[in-house]
Amino acid sequence: MLELADIITWLPAFALVLMRVGGMMLSAPLFSSTTIPVRIRAILVAAIAVVVFPIVRPDMQHLPPTLLGTAVAAGAEMIIGLTVGLAVNLLFVGLQMGASLIAQQMGLGLARIFNPAMMEEDDLLAAFYVLVATALMLAMNGHHLIISAVLDSFRALPPMTVTMQPELLDTVRGLLLSSFVIALKVSVPVVVVLFLVSLLMGFLGKTVPQLNILVVGFPLRIGVGLLTMVATFGITLVVFSRGYRDTVDALAGMIGRLGA
Repeated sequence: MLELADIITWLPAFALVLMRVGGMMLSAPLFSSTTIPVRIRAILVAAIAVVVFPIVRPDMQHLPPTLLGTAVAAGAEMIIGLTVGLAVNLLFVGLQMGASLIAQQMGLGLARIFNPAMMEEDDLLAAFYVLVATALMLAMNGHHLIISAVLDSFRALPPMTVTMQPELLDTVRGLLLSSFVIALKVSVPVVVVLFLVSLLMGFLGKTVPQLNILVVGFPLRIGVGLLTMVATFGITLVVFSRGYRDTVDALAGMIGRLGA
């Protein structure tokens, strides 16, 4: 049975584990949402840390001897957790960018609401796409993949064993590129159709001067844009699900390079 002295001895080590899990909780999609009470998130962080700590404790025999060293190690653990969450969050950012581009082309860019999933003010279509992506992530157990990525990071990268590798820049660049690719894949079908609508309206404006382009053009762009969104929505879901799994795989490779 553990005594009070043993518990006090292992508190710094437990704090390192807690910081990595807490970093993930602060940056990962869904877990960082303000719709989840802070108390619930704190309980979840503590529960995960309690489960993980007995596994990684044997690898943490040599803790920093000073308070400053412990603080630096805690900061490094926080950065690892933040990196895990941000890597997945970039996928949602790409989806949000694509939906915002669609909204601007449809003339809905000024219709803005607060998006609790991204914790910022956003346009209607971007908020809708993010909510649908969050529901899809839950349906495909994506939240389990995020937690598994954190748990795997302890196995491949025990606390206080971080080594920076030049290849990490390629991984980060690849994640950023994937975010922009997701934005293009989501927005290009609707943007191309709306571009053709703009050409059609310009042609009609020249051939039929009596036609009020402003009165006809705005509702036409919104209607055609919504129909195109509905027609391509299945493709958008497939693009997001594949991008999510590719992001998790890239994250696993990045953790492996850190532990190499």
